[in-house]
Amino acid sequence: MNPPFSLEDWGFDTVASGDKFGRLGFGMPPASNGDWAWLQQIAKSLKELDPATGEAGMGMVVMSQGVLFRGQPEQTEEEDGQNQKADAEYLIRRGFVEADLIECIVVLPSKLFYGNGVPACLLLLNKNKPEARKGKTLMVWASRHFQKANPQNLLRPSDLMRILVPWRAFGDLDQAKLLVDSHAAQLIREVEENRDQRLADIEDAFGPVLAPLPRLTAEQTELEALDLKVGAVAEAIHPEHRWFGPLAPLKAEVDRVQAEIDAAGHGEKAALKARLAEPKRDLDDARKQLIAAIRTHIKQLGKAIKELNKLQEERDAREQEIKLAAEREIAHLNETADDLRQILDDPDQARRYFAVVEKAEIEENEFNLNLPRYVDTFEPERVVALDEAINNLIRAEVIAAQSQNVLKSILTALAMGGDAK
Repeated sequence: MNPPFSLEDWGFDTVASGDKFGRLGFGMPPASNGDWAWLQQIAKSLKELDPATGEAGMGMVVMSQGVLFRGQPEQTEEEDGQNQKADAEYLIRRGFVEADLIECIVVLPSKLFYGNGVPACLLLLNKNKPEARKGKTLMVWASRHFQKANPQNLLRPSDLMRILVPWRAFGDLDQAKLLVDSHAAQLIREVEENRDQRLADIEDAFGPVLAPLPRLTAEQTELEALDLKVGAVAEAIHPEHRWFGPLAPLKAEVDRVQAEIDAAGHGEKAALKARLAEPKRDLDDARKQLIAAIRTHIKQLGKAIKELNKLQEERDAREQEIKLAAEREIAHLNETADDLRQILDDPDQARRYFAVVEKAEIEENEFNLNLPRYVDTFEPERVVALDEAINNLIRAEVIAAQSQNVLKSILTALAMGGDAK
Protein backbone atom coordinates (compact mmCIF):
# COMPACT_ATOMS: atom_id res chain seq x y z
CA MET A 1 0.00 0.00 0.00
CA ASN A 2 1.14 3.52 -0.76
CA PRO A 3 -1.18 5.85 1.17
CA PRO A 4 -0.84 9.64 0.95
CA PHE A 5 1.88 10.94 3.26
CA SER A 6 0.79 12.85 6.38
CA LEU A 7 -2.74 13.44 5.11
CA GLU A 8 -4.58 16.01 7.22
CA ASP A 9 -8.13 15.26 6.11
CA TRP A 10 -7.95 11.52 6.75
CA GLY A 11 -11.38 11.08 8.35
CA PHE A 12 -10.76 11.92 11.99
CA ASP A 13 -14.26 13.34 12.47
CA THR A 14 -15.82 10.17 11.03
CA VAL A 15 -14.18 7.84 13.57
CA ALA A 16 -13.84 10.22 16.52
CA SER A 17 -17.05 8.88 18.04
CA GLY A 18 -16.11 5.28 17.38
CA ASP A 19 -15.06 2.96 14.57
CA LYS A 20 -17.45 0.06 13.99
CA PHE A 21 -14.69 -1.87 12.21
CA GLY A 22 -12.32 -1.65 15.18
CA ARG A 23 -9.42 -0.48 13.08
CA LEU A 24 -7.91 1.93 15.60
CA GLY A 25 -7.19 -0.56 18.36
CA PHE A 26 -3.75 0.90 19.11
CA GLY A 27 -5.02 4.46 19.56
CA MET A 28 -6.59 7.45 17.85
CA PRO A 29 -4.14 9.18 15.49
CA PRO A 30 -3.93 12.98 15.63
CA ALA A 31 -6.53 14.84 13.62
CA SER A 32 -3.83 16.57 11.55
CA ASN A 33 -1.93 13.47 10.41
CA GLY A 34 -3.38 10.18 9.15
CA ASP A 35 -0.19 8.12 8.78
CA TRP A 36 -0.94 5.86 11.74
CA ALA A 37 -4.59 5.62 10.71
CA TRP A 38 -3.46 3.97 7.47
CA LEU A 39 -1.03 1.68 9.27
CA GLN A 40 -3.72 0.54 11.71
CA GLN A 41 -6.14 0.05 8.81
CA ILE A 42 -3.58 -2.24 7.16
CA ALA A 43 -2.77 -4.12 10.36
CA LYS A 44 -6.48 -4.73 10.97
CA SER A 45 -6.98 -5.88 7.38
CA LEU A 46 -4.27 -8.55 7.50
CA LYS A 47 -5.33 -12.16 8.01
CA GLU A 48 -5.04 -13.49 11.50
CA LEU A 49 -2.89 -16.55 12.12
CA ASP A 50 -4.46 -19.76 10.82
CA PRO A 51 -3.44 -22.50 13.29
CA ALA A 52 -4.06 -25.19 10.69
CA THR A 53 -1.70 -23.74 8.05
CA GLY A 54 0.48 -21.46 10.14
CA GLU A 55 -0.21 -18.68 7.66
CA ALA A 56 -1.00 -15.08 8.52
CA GLY A 57 -1.22 -11.77 6.72
CA MET A 58 1.73 -9.63 5.69
CA GLY A 59 1.69 -6.07 4.43
CA MET A 60 4.20 -3.78 2.75
CA VAL A 61 3.60 -0.07 3.25
CA VAL A 62 5.32 3.04 1.90
CA MET A 63 5.19 5.80 4.52
CA SER A 64 6.89 9.06 5.37
CA GLN A 65 9.77 8.57 7.78
CA GLY A 66 7.91 10.61 10.37
CA VAL A 67 6.05 7.49 11.52
CA LEU A 68 9.36 6.17 12.85
CA PHE A 69 9.95 8.93 15.39
CA ARG A 70 7.08 11.41 15.71
CA GLY A 71 5.47 11.63 19.11
CA GLN A 72 6.98 11.79 22.59
CA PRO A 73 6.56 9.44 25.58
CA GLU A 74 5.03 10.51 28.83
CA GLN A 75 7.28 12.80 30.87
CA THR A 76 7.06 13.59 34.58
CA GLU A 77 8.70 16.18 36.76
CA GLU A 78 10.73 13.45 38.47
CA GLU A 79 12.01 12.14 35.12
CA ASP A 80 12.34 15.26 33.01
CA GLY A 81 11.32 18.27 35.06
CA GLN A 82 7.95 18.61 33.36
CA ASN A 83 4.57 16.97 33.08
CA GLN A 84 3.58 15.78 29.61
CA LYS A 85 1.25 13.07 28.47
CA ALA A 86 2.41 10.61 25.84
CA ASP A 87 1.61 11.66 22.27
CA ALA A 88 -0.86 9.60 20.27
CA GLU A 89 1.64 8.59 17.60
CA TYR A 90 4.13 7.46 20.23
CA LEU A 91 1.49 5.25 21.89
CA ILE A 92 0.43 3.69 18.58
CA ARG A 93 4.02 3.03 17.51
CA ARG A 94 4.75 1.51 20.91
CA GLY A 95 1.70 -0.72 20.49
CA PHE A 96 2.95 -1.95 17.11
CA VAL A 97 6.38 -2.77 18.56
CA GLU A 98 4.95 -4.51 21.61
CA ALA A 99 2.60 -6.52 19.36
CA ASP A 100 5.67 -7.52 17.34
CA LEU A 101 4.03 -6.44 14.10
CA ILE A 102 6.99 -4.73 12.42
CA GLU A 103 9.39 -7.21 10.82
CA CYS A 104 11.49 -4.85 8.70
CA ILE A 105 12.04 -1.13 8.14
CA VAL A 106 13.82 0.20 5.05
CA VAL A 107 14.77 3.88 4.94
CA LEU A 108 14.69 5.13 1.33
CA PRO A 109 16.32 8.11 -0.42
CA SER A 110 14.35 11.31 -0.77
CA LYS A 111 12.55 12.41 -3.96
CA LEU A 112 11.64 8.89 -5.05
CA PHE A 113 7.98 9.76 -5.56
CA TYR A 114 6.82 12.20 -8.20
CA GLY A 115 5.83 15.56 -6.76
CA ASN A 116 6.83 14.57 -3.24
CA GLY A 117 10.30 15.21 -1.83
CA VAL A 118 9.50 13.80 1.62
CA PRO A 119 11.95 11.00 2.57
CA ALA A 120 10.04 7.74 2.70
CA CYS A 121 10.45 4.33 4.25
CA LEU A 122 9.09 0.82 3.78
CA LEU A 123 7.49 -1.04 6.65
CA LEU A 124 6.95 -4.79 6.44
CA LEU A 125 4.14 -5.82 8.77
CA ASN A 126 3.80 -9.50 9.66
CA LYS A 127 1.15 -11.00 11.94
CA ASN A 128 3.12 -14.22 12.29
CA LYS A 129 6.87 -13.71 12.20
CA PRO A 130 9.02 -16.83 11.82
CA GLU A 131 10.21 -18.07 15.21
CA ALA A 132 13.77 -16.85 14.60
CA ARG A 133 12.49 -13.33 13.89
CA LYS A 134 10.09 -12.92 16.79
CA GLY A 135 10.92 -9.95 18.99
CA LYS A 136 13.31 -8.59 16.36
CA THR A 137 13.16 -5.93 13.66
CA LEU A 138 15.50 -5.69 10.69
CA MET A 139 16.48 -2.11 9.92
CA VAL A 140 18.01 -1.34 6.51
CA TRP A 141 19.59 2.04 5.73
CA ALA A 142 19.09 2.26 1.94
CA SER A 143 19.31 6.02 1.43
CA ARG A 144 22.98 6.16 0.39
CA HIS A 145 22.79 4.55 -3.02
CA PHE A 146 20.48 5.86 -5.75
CA GLN A 147 20.57 7.65 -9.08
CA LYS A 148 20.04 11.38 -8.90
CA ALA A 149 17.51 12.59 -11.45
CA ASN A 150 14.98 15.32 -12.05
CA PRO A 151 12.17 15.58 -11.03
CA GLN A 152 12.64 12.41 -8.97
CA ASN A 153 15.49 10.16 -7.93
CA LEU A 154 15.64 6.53 -9.02
CA LEU A 155 16.51 3.21 -7.43
CA ARG A 156 18.61 1.13 -9.85
CA PRO A 157 18.70 -2.68 -9.87
CA SER A 158 22.01 -2.51 -7.99
CA ASP A 159 20.36 -0.34 -5.32
CA LEU A 160 17.56 -2.89 -5.00
CA MET A 161 20.13 -5.63 -4.46
CA ARG A 162 21.55 -3.71 -1.48
CA ILE A 163 18.07 -3.93 0.04
CA LEU A 164 17.08 -7.44 -1.01
CA VAL A 165 20.22 -9.28 0.15
CA PRO A 166 20.14 -8.22 3.84
CA TRP A 167 16.34 -8.33 3.82
CA ARG A 168 16.04 -11.92 2.65
CA ALA A 169 18.91 -12.96 4.91
CA PHE A 170 17.27 -11.01 7.76
CA GLY A 171 20.62 -9.49 8.66
CA ASP A 172 22.50 -12.81 8.88
CA LEU A 173 25.91 -12.05 7.38
CA ASP A 174 26.75 -15.63 6.41
CA GLN A 175 23.35 -16.14 4.79
CA ALA A 176 23.62 -12.78 3.04
CA LYS A 177 26.98 -13.77 1.52
CA LEU A 178 25.33 -16.82 -0.02
CA LEU A 179 22.59 -14.65 -1.55
CA VAL A 180 24.84 -12.10 -3.29
CA ASP A 181 25.70 -14.24 -6.33
CA SER A 182 22.16 -15.53 -6.90
CA HIS A 183 20.61 -12.07 -6.53
CA ALA A 184 23.19 -10.49 -8.83
CA ALA A 185 22.55 -13.21 -11.44
CA GLN A 186 18.78 -12.81 -11.12
CA LEU A 187 18.88 -9.03 -11.46
CA ILE A 188 21.29 -9.26 -14.41
CA ARG A 189 18.87 -11.66 -16.10
CA GLU A 190 16.07 -9.18 -15.52
CA VAL A 191 18.16 -6.37 -17.00
CA GLU A 192 18.93 -8.53 -20.04
CA GLU A 193 15.29 -9.56 -20.44
CA ASN A 194 14.18 -5.94 -20.18
CA ARG A 195 16.85 -4.95 -22.71
CA ASP A 196 15.78 -7.69 -25.13
CA GLN A 197 12.10 -6.81 -24.76
CA ARG A 198 12.75 -3.13 -25.41
CA LEU A 199 14.86 -4.00 -28.46
CA ALA A 200 12.08 -6.27 -29.70
CA ASP A 201 9.54 -3.46 -29.21
CA ILE A 202 11.72 -1.11 -31.25
CA GLU A 203 12.10 -3.70 -34.00
CA ASP A 204 8.32 -4.23 -34.04
CA ALA A 205 7.82 -0.49 -34.42
CA PHE A 206 10.57 0.28 -36.94
CA GLY A 207 11.07 -3.05 -38.73
CA PRO A 208 8.00 -3.03 -41.02
CA VAL A 209 8.61 0.61 -41.97
CA LEU A 210 12.30 0.06 -42.73
CA ALA A 211 11.81 -3.28 -44.53
CA PRO A 212 11.65 -1.71 -48.05
CA LEU A 213 14.87 0.30 -47.54
CA PRO A 214 17.34 -2.28 -49.00
CA ARG A 215 15.10 -2.81 -52.04
CA LEU A 216 14.64 0.92 -52.61
CA THR A 217 18.36 1.55 -52.23
CA ALA A 218 19.19 -1.17 -54.75
CA GLU A 219 16.57 0.25 -57.13
CA GLN A 220 18.02 3.75 -56.77
CA THR A 221 21.52 2.45 -57.53
CA GLU A 222 20.24 0.61 -60.58
CA LEU A 223 18.32 3.60 -61.95
CA GLU A 224 21.17 6.05 -61.37
CA ALA A 225 23.43 3.72 -63.35
CA LEU A 226 21.15 3.91 -66.41
CA ASP A 227 22.35 5.94 -69.40
CA LEU A 228 19.32 7.99 -70.40
CA LYS A 229 20.79 9.50 -73.55
CA VAL A 230 18.77 8.88 -76.69
CA GLY A 231 21.30 6.63 -78.37
CA ALA A 232 21.99 4.62 -75.23
CA VAL A 233 18.27 4.10 -74.61
CA ALA A 234 17.71 3.02 -78.23
CA GLU A 235 20.48 0.41 -77.92
CA ALA A 236 19.20 -0.82 -74.54
CA ILE A 237 15.57 -1.34 -75.59
CA HIS A 238 14.74 -5.02 -75.25
CA PRO A 239 11.53 -6.84 -74.24
CA GLU A 240 13.22 -8.22 -71.10
CA HIS A 241 14.81 -4.93 -70.04
CA ARG A 242 13.34 -3.98 -66.63
CA TRP A 243 12.95 -0.27 -67.42
CA PHE A 244 13.05 0.05 -71.23
CA GLY A 245 10.97 -3.07 -71.93
CA PRO A 246 7.73 -1.05 -72.48
CA LEU A 247 9.42 0.64 -75.50
CA ALA A 248 10.19 -2.68 -77.17
CA PRO A 249 6.86 -3.02 -79.12
CA LEU A 250 7.17 0.53 -80.45
CA LYS A 251 10.79 -0.02 -81.45
CA ALA A 252 9.77 -3.32 -83.10
CA GLU A 253 7.19 -1.45 -85.16
CA VAL A 254 9.80 1.10 -86.23
CA ASP A 255 12.22 -1.69 -87.11
CA ARG A 256 9.52 -3.54 -89.05
CA VAL A 257 8.65 -0.50 -91.19
CA GLN A 258 12.33 0.25 -91.65
CA ALA A 259 12.88 -3.32 -92.81
CA GLU A 260 10.08 -2.91 -95.38
CA ILE A 261 11.71 0.29 -96.62
CA ASP A 262 15.06 -1.41 -96.90
CA ALA A 263 13.50 -4.31 -98.85
CA ALA A 264 11.35 -2.15 -101.12
CA GLY A 265 12.26 -1.11 -104.56
CA HIS A 266 13.35 2.39 -105.45
CA GLY A 267 9.88 3.52 -106.44
CA GLU A 268 8.21 2.31 -103.23
CA LYS A 269 10.68 3.78 -100.72
CA ALA A 270 9.23 7.28 -100.68
CA ALA A 271 5.71 6.05 -99.79
CA LEU A 272 7.02 3.71 -97.11
CA LYS A 273 9.19 6.44 -95.53
CA ALA A 274 6.05 8.49 -94.96
CA ARG A 275 4.62 5.57 -92.95
CA LEU A 276 7.75 5.49 -90.76
CA ALA A 277 7.18 8.98 -89.34
CA GLU A 278 4.26 7.99 -87.09
CA PRO A 279 5.88 4.95 -85.36
CA LYS A 280 9.08 6.96 -84.90
CA ARG A 281 7.09 9.78 -83.34
CA ASP A 282 5.26 7.33 -81.07
CA LEU A 283 8.58 5.76 -80.00
CA ASP A 284 10.18 9.15 -79.42
CA ASP A 285 7.23 10.42 -77.35
CA ALA A 286 7.10 7.22 -75.31
CA ARG A 287 10.87 7.35 -74.74
CA LYS A 288 10.66 10.96 -73.50
CA GLN A 289 7.75 10.13 -71.18
CA LEU A 290 9.53 7.05 -69.84
CA ILE A 291 12.78 8.94 -69.20
CA ALA A 292 10.84 11.73 -67.43
CA ALA A 293 9.03 9.13 -65.31
CA ILE A 294 12.35 7.44 -64.45
CA ARG A 295 13.91 10.75 -63.38
CA THR A 296 10.84 11.61 -61.30
CA HIS A 297 10.99 8.16 -59.75
CA ILE A 298 14.68 8.64 -58.93
CA LYS A 299 13.83 11.86 -57.08
CA GLN A 300 10.98 10.17 -55.21
CA LEU A 301 13.26 7.29 -54.32
CA GLY A 302 15.89 9.69 -53.01
CA LYS A 303 13.34 11.46 -50.81
CA ALA A 304 11.91 8.18 -49.47
CA ILE A 305 15.37 6.74 -48.84
CA LYS A 306 16.45 9.92 -47.03
CA GLU A 307 13.44 9.71 -44.70
CA LEU A 308 13.97 5.99 -44.10
CA ASN A 309 17.66 6.57 -43.39
CA LYS A 310 16.67 9.11 -40.75
CA LEU A 311 14.34 6.55 -39.19
CA GLN A 312 17.08 3.94 -39.34
CA GLU A 313 19.48 6.30 -37.58
CA GLU A 314 16.83 6.97 -34.93
CA ARG A 315 16.27 3.23 -34.48
CA ASP A 316 20.00 2.56 -34.27
CA ALA A 317 20.44 5.38 -31.74
CA ARG A 318 17.64 4.04 -29.56
CA GLU A 319 18.99 0.52 -29.73
CA GLN A 320 22.48 1.73 -28.86
CA GLU A 321 21.11 3.74 -25.93
CA ILE A 322 19.26 0.69 -24.60
CA LYS A 323 22.30 -1.56 -25.01
CA LEU A 324 24.63 0.92 -23.31
CA ALA A 325 22.16 1.46 -20.45
CA ALA A 326 21.95 -2.31 -19.93
CA GLU A 327 25.74 -2.60 -20.01
CA ARG A 328 26.02 0.15 -17.39
CA GLU A 329 23.41 -1.52 -15.17
CA ILE A 330 25.10 -4.91 -15.45
CA ALA A 331 28.52 -3.41 -14.71
CA HIS A 332 27.04 -1.55 -11.74
CA LEU A 333 25.42 -4.76 -10.47
CA ASN A 334 28.74 -6.57 -10.63
CA GLU A 335 30.47 -3.68 -8.84
CA THR A 336 27.74 -3.66 -6.21
CA ALA A 337 28.05 -7.42 -5.72
CA ASP A 338 31.78 -7.01 -5.09
CA ASP A 339 31.09 -4.14 -2.68
CA LEU A 340 28.47 -6.18 -0.83
CA ARG A 341 30.87 -9.08 -0.39
CA GLN A 342 33.41 -6.74 1.24
CA ILE A 343 30.74 -5.18 3.44
CA LEU A 344 29.43 -8.57 4.57
CA ASP A 345 32.96 -9.70 5.47
CA ASP A 346 33.20 -6.92 8.06
CA PRO A 347 30.47 -6.72 10.76
CA ASP A 348 31.39 -3.09 11.50
CA GLN A 349 30.93 -2.19 7.84
CA ALA A 350 27.67 -4.12 7.65
CA ARG A 351 26.39 -2.16 10.65
CA ARG A 352 26.56 0.95 8.49
CA TYR A 353 23.87 -0.54 6.24
CA PHE A 354 21.62 -2.74 8.35
CA ALA A 355 21.07 -4.15 11.82
CA VAL A 356 18.78 -6.64 13.53
CA VAL A 357 17.39 -4.90 16.60
CA GLU A 358 15.88 -6.63 19.62
CA LYS A 359 12.63 -5.36 21.07
CA ALA A 360 14.43 -4.59 24.34
CA GLU A 361 16.78 -2.18 22.56
CA ILE A 362 13.84 -0.41 20.93
CA GLU A 363 12.22 -0.09 24.35
CA GLU A 364 15.43 1.40 25.74
CA ASN A 365 15.18 4.00 22.98
CA GLU A 366 11.62 4.83 24.08
CA PHE A 367 10.16 3.08 21.01
CA ASN A 368 11.81 5.55 18.67
CA LEU A 369 12.44 3.72 15.39
CA ASN A 370 14.64 6.38 13.80
CA LEU A 371 17.33 4.27 12.15
CA PRO A 372 20.40 6.35 13.11
CA ARG A 373 19.76 5.14 16.67
CA TYR A 374 20.46 1.57 15.58
CA VAL A 375 22.41 1.71 12.31
CA ASP A 376 25.72 3.55 11.95
CA THR A 377 24.53 6.03 9.34
CA PHE A 378 27.37 8.53 9.78
CA GLU A 379 29.77 8.76 6.86
CA PRO A 380 33.40 8.13 7.87
CA GLU A 381 35.64 11.17 7.64
CA ARG A 382 38.45 11.11 5.11
CA VAL A 383 41.81 10.44 6.72
CA VAL A 384 44.42 12.93 5.51
CA ALA A 385 48.12 12.12 5.77
CA LEU A 386 50.10 14.50 7.99
CA ASP A 387 52.34 15.71 5.15
CA GLU A 388 49.30 16.47 3.00
CA ALA A 389 47.60 18.30 5.85
CA ILE A 390 50.70 20.46 6.46
CA ASN A 391 50.97 21.31 2.75
CA ASN A 392 47.28 22.22 2.63
CA LEU A 393 47.77 24.50 5.64
CA ILE A 394 50.80 26.20 4.08
CA ARG A 395 48.92 26.79 0.81
CA ALA A 396 45.98 28.24 2.73
CA GLU A 397 48.30 30.62 4.64
CA VAL A 398 49.98 31.76 1.40
CA ILE A 399 46.60 32.45 -0.23
CA ALA A 400 45.44 34.34 2.87
CA ALA A 401 48.60 36.49 2.85
CA GLN A 402 48.18 37.28 -0.85
CA SER A 403 44.55 38.24 -0.26
CA GLN A 404 45.59 40.59 2.58
CA ASN A 405 48.18 42.31 0.34
CA VAL A 406 45.62 42.80 -2.43
CA LEU A 407 43.11 44.21 0.06
CA LYS A 408 45.70 46.64 1.47
CA SER A 409 46.59 47.92 -1.99
CA ILE A 410 42.92 48.51 -2.80
CA LEU A 411 42.28 50.38 0.45
CA THR A 412 45.43 52.50 -0.04
CA ALA A 413 44.43 53.44 -3.59
CA LEU A 414 40.90 54.34 -2.51
CA ALA A 415 42.24 56.50 0.37
CA MET A 416 44.48 58.42 -2.05
CA GLY A 417 41.59 58.95 -4.47
CA GLY A 418 43.14 56.80 -7.17
CA ASP A 419 41.90 53.80 -9.10
CA ALA A 420 42.39 50.42 -7.56
CA LYS A 421 43.43 47.91 -10.21
